Amino acid sequence: MALIKKDADHFEVNIKKTVDDSRDEQKTTKYSAADRKSLRVDPPVFDTIKSLAYIKDVKMYELVESAVEAYKQNTLSEREREIFDSIYQRKQS
Repeated sequence: MALIKKDADHFEVNIKKTVDDSRDEQKTTKYSAADRKSLRVDPPVFDTIKSLAYIKDVKMYELVESAVEAYKQNTLSEREREIFDSIYQRKQS
């Protein structure tokens, strides 16, 4: 029994179902993965961050970002915050 050669040009394909390709882009990423830098911490600190990120269901860098913000707001004095902001703005330029 021989194989039958079928010409695909003779077939008409009608697609009735389409995929909804409109996506809700709620998250806006500030940086790409290539822009992120690695941070070296002791293993217990890493395990703590990893566990907290798992519990809160956020990425580890998002957890660190919120922890830094909380530290700036709750721990730094007003003068220290001004110094930090001036240094940070200088590095952004």
